[in-house]
Amino acid sequence: MVDILELYDVFKEDISSRYFPPKTVEKLIEIHQYKHEVIGKSFEDRNLYKLTFGQGNIKLLFWAQMHGNETTAARAMFDLWKFLHLPEFSKHYAKVFEIHFIPQLNPDGAQYYSRRNSAQIDINRDFNAEQSSEIQILKNLIQREKFDFLFNLHDQRSIFHPENKKYPATLSFLAPVIDVENSYSNAREKAINLISCMINRLNVILPNQIARFSHEFYPKATGDNLQKAGWPTILIESGHYNNDYQRNSSRKFTFYAILSALNALIEKENENIDANIYHQTPINDNKAFDIIYKDVCLQRTSSQCITDIGIQFEEKLISNEIHFEARIAEIGDLSDYFGHDIYHAENRVFQNELNNLPKIGMLANFKIGNLIIKNGKPQE
Repeated sequence: MVDILELYDVFKEDISSRYFPPKTVEKLIEIHQYKHEVIGKSFEDRNLYKLTFGQGNIKLLFWAQMHGNETTAARAMFDLWKFLHLPEFSKHYAKVFEIHFIPQLNPDGAQYYSRRNSAQIDINRDFNAEQSSEIQILKNLIQREKFDFLFNLHDQRSIFHPENKKYPATLSFLAPVIDVENSYSNAREKAINLISCMINRLNVILPNQIARFSHEFYPKATGDNLQKAGWPTILIESGHYNNDYQRNSSRKFTFYAILSALNALIEKENENIDANIYHQTPINDNKAFDIIYKDVCLQRTSSQCITDIGIQFEEKLISNEIHFEARIAEIGDLSDYFGHDIYHAENRVFQNELNNLPKIGMLANFKIGNLIIKNGKPQE
Protein backbone atom coordinates (compact mmCIF):
# COMPACT_ATOMS: atom_id res chain seq x y z
CA MET A 1 0.00 0.00 0.00
CA VAL A 2 2.78 2.44 0.85
CA ASP A 3 4.39 1.65 -2.52
CA ILE A 4 1.09 2.46 -4.25
CA LEU A 5 0.92 5.74 -2.34
CA GLU A 6 4.42 6.56 -3.56
CA LEU A 7 3.20 6.00 -7.13
CA TYR A 8 0.15 8.19 -6.61
CA ASP A 9 1.62 11.29 -8.30
CA VAL A 10 2.30 9.21 -11.42
CA PHE A 11 -1.24 7.92 -12.00
CA LYS A 12 -3.47 10.54 -10.31
CA GLU A 13 -5.84 12.57 -12.46
CA ASP A 14 -4.86 16.12 -13.44
CA ILE A 15 -7.71 17.76 -11.52
CA SER A 16 -5.95 19.92 -8.96
CA SER A 17 -8.60 22.66 -8.72
CA ARG A 18 -11.08 22.38 -5.88
CA TYR A 19 -13.82 23.48 -8.28
CA PHE A 20 -15.08 20.27 -9.91
CA PRO A 21 -18.10 21.01 -12.14
CA PRO A 22 -20.20 18.50 -14.13
CA LYS A 23 -18.39 19.21 -17.40
CA THR A 24 -15.12 17.97 -15.84
CA VAL A 25 -16.81 14.72 -14.82
CA GLU A 26 -18.17 14.27 -18.34
CA LYS A 27 -14.74 15.00 -19.82
CA LEU A 28 -13.05 12.36 -17.64
CA ILE A 29 -15.67 9.76 -18.55
CA GLU A 30 -15.23 10.55 -22.24
CA ILE A 31 -11.42 10.53 -22.15
CA HIS A 32 -11.12 7.18 -20.40
CA GLN A 33 -14.26 5.59 -21.84
CA TYR A 34 -15.33 4.43 -18.41
CA LYS A 35 -18.36 2.16 -18.25
CA HIS A 36 -21.22 4.40 -17.21
CA GLU A 37 -24.93 5.13 -17.40
CA VAL A 38 -27.24 8.04 -16.68
CA ILE A 39 -29.43 7.08 -13.72
CA GLY A 40 -31.53 10.24 -13.57
CA LYS A 41 -31.69 14.00 -13.87
CA SER A 42 -31.12 16.84 -11.43
CA PHE A 43 -33.63 19.61 -10.73
CA GLU A 44 -32.02 21.64 -13.56
CA ASP A 45 -31.96 18.59 -15.86
CA ARG A 46 -28.28 17.75 -15.50
CA ASN A 47 -27.24 14.11 -15.80
CA LEU A 48 -26.55 11.97 -12.75
CA TYR A 49 -23.91 9.49 -13.87
CA LYS A 50 -23.09 6.12 -12.35
CA LEU A 51 -19.78 4.46 -13.18
CA THR A 52 -19.24 0.73 -12.67
CA PHE A 53 -16.14 -1.43 -12.36
CA GLY A 54 -15.60 -5.14 -11.88
CA GLN A 55 -17.62 -8.35 -11.86
CA GLY A 56 -16.85 -9.63 -8.36
CA ASN A 57 -19.10 -10.77 -5.56
CA ILE A 58 -18.46 -7.85 -3.16
CA LYS A 59 -20.78 -5.08 -4.24
CA LEU A 60 -20.04 -1.51 -3.15
CA LEU A 61 -21.70 1.86 -3.78
CA PHE A 62 -19.91 5.20 -3.42
CA TRP A 63 -21.52 8.59 -3.94
CA ALA A 64 -19.88 12.02 -3.75
CA GLN A 65 -20.85 15.68 -4.00
CA MET A 66 -24.18 15.18 -2.30
CA HIS A 67 -23.19 18.67 -1.23
CA GLY A 68 -22.02 20.28 -4.45
CA ASN A 69 -19.17 22.28 -2.90
CA GLU A 70 -17.59 19.18 -1.31
CA THR A 71 -15.30 17.95 -4.08
CA THR A 72 -12.30 16.26 -2.44
CA ALA A 73 -13.65 12.71 -2.36
CA ALA A 74 -15.13 12.97 -5.86
CA ARG A 75 -11.67 13.79 -7.20
CA ALA A 76 -10.11 11.06 -5.04
CA MET A 77 -12.56 8.54 -6.48
CA PHE A 78 -11.51 9.46 -10.01
CA ASP A 79 -7.91 8.82 -8.91
CA LEU A 80 -9.09 5.44 -7.64
CA TRP A 81 -10.96 4.78 -10.89
CA LYS A 82 -7.80 5.46 -12.90
CA PHE A 83 -5.81 3.21 -10.57
CA LEU A 84 -8.35 0.39 -10.90
CA HIS A 85 -8.06 0.52 -14.68
CA LEU A 86 -4.25 0.25 -14.72
CA PRO A 87 -3.41 -3.09 -16.38
CA GLU A 88 -1.21 -4.26 -13.50
CA PHE A 89 -4.04 -3.84 -10.96
CA SER A 90 -7.30 -4.10 -12.89
CA LYS A 91 -7.81 -7.88 -12.90
CA HIS A 92 -6.90 -8.22 -9.23
CA TYR A 93 -9.70 -5.90 -8.11
CA ALA A 94 -12.21 -6.61 -10.89
CA LYS A 95 -12.55 -10.28 -9.94
CA VAL A 96 -13.34 -9.40 -6.30
CA PHE A 97 -15.50 -6.27 -6.52
CA GLU A 98 -18.42 -4.79 -8.37
CA ILE A 99 -18.03 -1.10 -7.56
CA HIS A 100 -20.67 1.51 -8.38
CA PHE A 101 -19.76 5.19 -8.18
CA ILE A 102 -22.00 8.26 -8.46
CA PRO A 103 -19.49 11.12 -8.90
CA GLN A 104 -22.00 13.92 -8.33
CA LEU A 105 -25.30 13.20 -6.66
CA ASN A 106 -25.88 16.98 -6.77
CA PRO A 107 -24.56 18.18 -10.17
CA ASP A 108 -26.46 21.48 -9.92
CA GLY A 109 -24.74 22.24 -6.63
CA ALA A 110 -21.44 21.16 -8.20
CA GLN A 111 -21.97 23.63 -11.04
CA TYR A 112 -22.62 26.54 -8.69
CA TYR A 113 -20.26 25.36 -5.94
CA SER A 114 -23.22 25.24 -3.59
CA ARG A 115 -23.95 22.94 -0.68
CA ARG A 116 -27.63 22.66 -1.62
CA ASN A 117 -29.26 21.67 -4.88
CA SER A 118 -30.76 24.28 -7.21
CA ALA A 119 -34.11 24.08 -5.40
CA GLN A 120 -32.14 25.02 -2.25
CA ILE A 121 -32.78 21.63 -0.63
CA ASP A 122 -30.06 20.00 1.46
CA ILE A 123 -30.19 16.53 -0.10
CA ASN A 124 -28.53 15.02 2.94
CA ARG A 125 -31.53 16.01 5.07
CA ASP A 126 -34.17 14.94 2.55
CA PHE A 127 -34.21 11.19 3.13
CA ASN A 128 -37.69 11.03 4.63
CA ALA A 129 -39.57 13.71 2.69
CA GLU A 130 -37.97 12.89 -0.70
CA GLN A 131 -38.60 16.41 -1.96
CA SER A 132 -35.53 16.33 -4.22
CA SER A 133 -35.25 14.20 -7.35
CA GLU A 134 -31.63 13.47 -6.42
CA ILE A 135 -32.41 11.64 -3.16
CA GLN A 136 -35.17 9.70 -4.92
CA ILE A 137 -32.63 8.49 -7.50
CA LEU A 138 -30.18 7.39 -4.80
CA LYS A 139 -32.82 5.58 -2.76
CA ASN A 140 -34.26 3.81 -5.80
CA LEU A 141 -30.81 2.57 -6.79
CA ILE A 142 -30.05 1.25 -3.29
CA GLN A 143 -33.44 -0.47 -3.06
CA ARG A 144 -32.95 -2.16 -6.46
CA GLU A 145 -29.48 -3.49 -5.76
CA LYS A 146 -27.98 -5.58 -2.98
CA PHE A 147 -24.89 -3.65 -1.88
CA ASP A 148 -22.56 -5.00 0.78
CA PHE A 149 -21.35 -1.53 1.84
CA LEU A 150 -22.39 2.05 1.13
CA PHE A 151 -19.89 4.93 1.24
CA ASN A 152 -21.24 8.45 1.73
CA LEU A 153 -18.42 10.86 0.81
CA HIS A 154 -18.24 14.45 2.09
CA ASP A 155 -15.91 17.35 2.92
CA GLN A 156 -15.63 19.04 6.30
CA ARG A 157 -14.50 22.56 7.12
CA SER A 158 -11.05 23.54 8.34
CA ILE A 159 -12.52 24.29 11.79
CA PHE A 160 -12.44 20.57 12.65
CA HIS A 161 -9.68 18.77 14.52
CA PRO A 162 -9.36 15.65 16.69
CA GLU A 163 -10.39 16.46 20.24
CA ASN A 164 -7.46 17.62 22.44
CA LYS A 165 -5.08 17.68 19.46
CA LYS A 166 -3.76 20.75 17.68
CA TYR A 167 -3.78 19.15 14.24
CA PRO A 168 -6.43 19.40 11.53
CA ALA A 169 -8.84 16.51 11.08
CA THR A 170 -7.68 15.58 7.59
CA LEU A 171 -10.01 12.58 7.61
CA SER A 172 -12.98 11.89 9.84
CA PHE A 173 -15.13 8.77 9.84
CA LEU A 174 -18.51 7.72 11.13
CA ALA A 175 -20.57 4.58 11.21
CA PRO A 176 -23.87 6.51 11.37
CA VAL A 177 -26.05 5.73 14.37
CA ILE A 178 -29.52 4.23 14.05
CA ASP A 179 -31.33 5.85 16.99
CA VAL A 180 -30.93 8.33 19.83
CA GLU A 181 -29.87 5.51 22.18
CA ASN A 182 -26.72 4.88 20.09
CA SER A 183 -27.79 1.27 19.52
CA TYR A 184 -25.78 -1.24 17.56
CA SER A 185 -27.00 -3.38 14.69
CA ASN A 186 -25.36 -5.94 12.46
CA ALA A 187 -25.05 -3.35 9.70
CA ARG A 188 -23.50 -0.75 11.98
CA GLU A 189 -21.02 -3.22 13.45
CA LYS A 190 -19.90 -4.17 9.94
CA ALA A 191 -19.34 -0.50 9.17
CA ILE A 192 -17.39 0.03 12.40
CA ASN A 193 -15.15 -2.95 11.67
CA LEU A 194 -14.30 -1.76 8.16
CA ILE A 195 -13.65 1.80 9.38
CA SER A 196 -11.34 0.33 12.03
CA CYS A 197 -9.33 -1.30 9.23
CA MET A 198 -9.07 2.01 7.40
CA ILE A 199 -8.00 3.92 10.51
CA ASN A 200 -5.48 1.21 11.41
CA ARG A 201 -3.73 1.67 8.07
CA LEU A 202 -4.06 5.45 7.99
CA ASN A 203 -2.54 5.92 11.45
CA VAL A 204 0.82 4.86 9.97
CA ILE A 205 0.91 7.72 7.46
CA LEU A 206 -1.39 10.32 9.04
CA PRO A 207 -0.83 10.24 12.82
CA ASN A 208 -2.86 12.67 14.97
CA GLN A 209 -5.01 13.81 12.03
CA ILE A 210 -7.82 11.25 12.04
CA ALA A 211 -11.07 11.74 13.93
CA ARG A 212 -14.59 10.37 14.16
CA PHE A 213 -17.88 12.12 14.54
CA SER A 214 -19.77 12.00 17.79
CA HIS A 215 -22.62 9.52 17.91
CA GLU A 216 -25.51 11.91 17.44
CA PHE A 217 -28.60 10.66 15.63
CA TYR A 218 -30.01 12.82 12.81
CA PRO A 219 -33.50 11.53 12.00
CA LYS A 220 -33.62 13.12 8.52
CA ALA A 221 -30.03 12.28 7.47
CA THR A 222 -29.23 9.87 4.66
CA GLY A 223 -26.53 7.85 6.36
CA ASP A 224 -28.44 7.39 9.61
CA ASN A 225 -31.52 6.11 7.80
CA LEU A 226 -29.63 3.79 5.48
CA GLN A 227 -27.77 2.29 8.42
CA LYS A 228 -31.06 1.96 10.30
CA ALA A 229 -32.58 0.14 7.30
CA GLY A 230 -29.81 -2.46 7.38
CA TRP A 231 -27.28 -1.33 4.78
CA PRO A 232 -23.76 -1.06 6.28
CA THR A 233 -22.95 2.61 5.70
CA ILE A 234 -19.67 4.49 6.10
CA LEU A 235 -19.33 8.27 6.17
CA ILE A 236 -15.98 9.73 5.12
CA GLU A 237 -15.28 13.43 5.63
CA SER A 238 -12.22 14.84 3.86
CA GLY A 239 -10.83 17.78 5.79
CA HIS A 240 -7.96 20.22 5.97
CA TYR A 241 -4.25 19.44 5.65
CA ASN A 242 -1.58 22.04 6.37
CA ASN A 243 -1.21 24.60 3.54
CA ASP A 244 -3.59 22.58 1.37
CA TYR A 245 -6.61 24.76 0.69
CA GLN A 246 -7.15 23.16 -2.73
CA ARG A 247 -7.27 19.86 -0.79
CA ASN A 248 -4.95 17.85 -3.00
CA SER A 249 -3.09 16.32 -0.07
CA SER A 250 -6.45 15.53 1.56
CA ARG A 251 -7.54 14.00 -1.74
CA LYS A 252 -4.48 11.75 -1.72
CA PHE A 253 -5.22 10.52 1.81
CA THR A 254 -8.88 10.00 0.88
CA PHE A 255 -7.78 7.84 -2.05
CA TYR A 256 -5.57 5.87 0.31
CA ALA A 257 -8.41 5.44 2.81
CA ILE A 258 -10.78 4.05 0.19
CA LEU A 259 -8.13 1.76 -1.26
CA SER A 260 -7.41 0.58 2.29
CA ALA A 261 -11.07 -0.43 2.60
CA LEU A 262 -10.86 -2.44 -0.62
CA ASN A 263 -7.70 -4.21 0.46
CA ALA A 264 -9.10 -4.93 3.92
CA LEU A 265 -12.13 -6.58 2.31
CA ILE A 266 -9.92 -8.64 0.00
CA GLU A 267 -7.82 -9.82 2.94
CA LYS A 268 -10.92 -10.22 5.18
CA GLU A 269 -9.16 -8.07 7.74
CA ASN A 270 -12.52 -6.61 8.76
CA GLU A 271 -13.63 -9.99 10.12
CA ASN A 272 -11.00 -9.99 12.88
CA ILE A 273 -10.19 -6.33 13.48
CA ASP A 274 -10.37 -4.78 16.94
CA ALA A 275 -13.38 -2.44 16.84
CA ASN A 276 -11.85 -0.42 19.67
CA ILE A 277 -9.68 1.22 17.01
CA TYR A 278 -12.83 3.04 15.90
CA HIS A 279 -14.18 3.75 19.37
CA GLN A 280 -10.84 5.05 20.69
CA THR A 281 -10.29 7.43 17.79
CA PRO A 282 -10.71 11.03 19.05
CA ILE A 283 -14.01 12.65 18.19
CA ASN A 284 -14.19 15.72 15.98
CA ASP A 285 -13.91 19.08 17.70
CA ASN A 286 -14.41 22.46 16.01
CA LYS A 287 -11.99 24.87 17.69
CA ALA A 288 -9.61 25.60 14.81
CA PHE A 289 -9.19 28.85 12.92
CA ASP A 290 -7.39 29.25 9.63
CA ILE A 291 -5.32 32.05 11.19
CA ILE A 292 -4.94 33.40 14.71
CA TYR A 293 -3.24 36.66 15.67
CA LYS A 294 -2.21 36.48 19.33
CA ASP A 295 -1.86 39.43 21.70
CA VAL A 296 -3.18 42.22 19.50
CA CYS A 297 -3.54 45.63 21.08
CA LEU A 298 -6.91 47.32 20.52
CA GLN A 299 -6.64 50.97 21.36
CA ARG A 300 -8.92 53.94 21.84
CA THR A 301 -7.90 57.42 22.94
CA SER A 302 -8.20 56.70 26.64
CA SER A 303 -8.13 52.90 26.87
CA GLN A 304 -6.70 49.74 25.36
CA CYS A 305 -6.90 45.95 25.66
CA ILE A 306 -4.80 42.99 24.55
CA THR A 307 -6.74 40.23 22.81
CA ASP A 308 -6.65 37.55 20.10
CA ILE A 309 -8.21 37.64 16.63
CA GLY A 310 -9.38 34.51 14.84
CA ILE A 311 -9.72 34.50 11.05
CA GLN A 312 -11.61 32.05 8.85
CA PHE A 313 -11.59 31.75 5.08
CA GLU A 314 -14.84 31.87 3.11
CA GLU A 315 -14.85 30.08 -0.24
CA LYS A 316 -16.01 32.08 -3.24
CA LEU A 317 -16.45 30.83 -6.82
CA ILE A 318 -15.10 33.54 -9.14
CA SER A 319 -14.48 32.89 -12.84
CA ASN A 320 -14.50 29.12 -12.30
CA GLU A 321 -11.88 29.26 -9.58
CA ILE A 322 -12.26 28.99 -5.81
CA HIS A 323 -10.98 32.06 -3.99
CA PHE A 324 -10.47 32.18 -0.25
CA GLU A 325 -11.70 35.37 1.36
CA ALA A 326 -10.35 35.94 4.87
CA ARG A 327 -12.78 37.38 7.41
CA ILE A 328 -12.54 38.03 11.12
CA ALA A 329 -14.51 35.27 12.83
CA GLU A 330 -13.78 35.81 16.53
CA ILE A 331 -12.22 38.36 18.89
CA GLY A 332 -11.28 37.52 22.47
CA ASP A 333 -9.49 34.86 24.49
CA LEU A 334 -8.61 32.11 21.98
CA SER A 335 -6.32 30.15 24.31
CA ASP A 336 -8.54 27.07 23.94
CA TYR A 337 -8.42 27.30 20.13
CA PHE A 338 -5.62 26.69 17.69
CA GLY A 339 -4.75 28.13 14.31
CA HIS A 340 -3.48 26.44 11.19
CA ASP A 341 -1.30 29.55 11.05
CA ILE A 342 -0.46 31.57 14.18
CA TYR A 343 1.15 35.01 14.31
CA HIS A 344 2.25 36.80 17.48
CA ALA A 345 1.39 40.48 17.44
CA GLU A 346 3.43 41.12 20.63
CA ASN A 347 1.04 43.84 21.82
CA ARG A 348 1.30 45.90 18.65
CA VAL A 349 -1.68 48.11 17.80
CA PHE A 350 -4.45 47.07 15.42
CA GLN A 351 -5.36 49.65 12.77
CA ASN A 352 -7.66 49.77 9.76
CA GLU A 353 -9.06 52.43 7.46
CA LEU A 354 -12.45 52.60 9.11
CA ASN A 355 -12.36 53.04 12.86
CA ASN A 356 -9.21 51.34 14.14
CA LEU A 357 -11.18 48.46 15.71
CA PRO A 358 -11.89 44.99 14.30
CA LYS A 359 -15.44 43.77 13.73
CA ILE A 360 -16.77 40.23 13.46
CA GLY A 361 -17.36 39.44 9.79
CA MET A 362 -15.15 42.19 8.37
CA LEU A 363 -12.58 41.42 5.68
CA ALA A 364 -9.19 40.66 7.20
CA ASN A 365 -7.34 43.65 5.71
CA PHE A 366 -5.64 45.74 8.40
CA LYS A 367 -2.35 46.66 10.01
CA ILE A 368 -0.74 45.50 13.24
CA GLY A 369 1.87 48.06 14.07
CA ASN A 370 3.79 48.50 10.81
CA LEU A 371 2.83 45.02 9.56
CA ILE A 372 0.35 45.07 6.66
CA ILE A 373 -2.21 42.24 6.62
CA LYS A 374 -3.98 41.49 3.35
CA ASN A 375 -6.58 38.74 3.09
CA GLY A 376 -5.49 37.50 6.51
CA LYS A 377 -1.79 37.13 5.71
CA PRO A 378 1.18 39.36 6.59
CA GLN A 379 2.78 41.01 3.58
CA GLU A 380 6.52 41.05 3.05
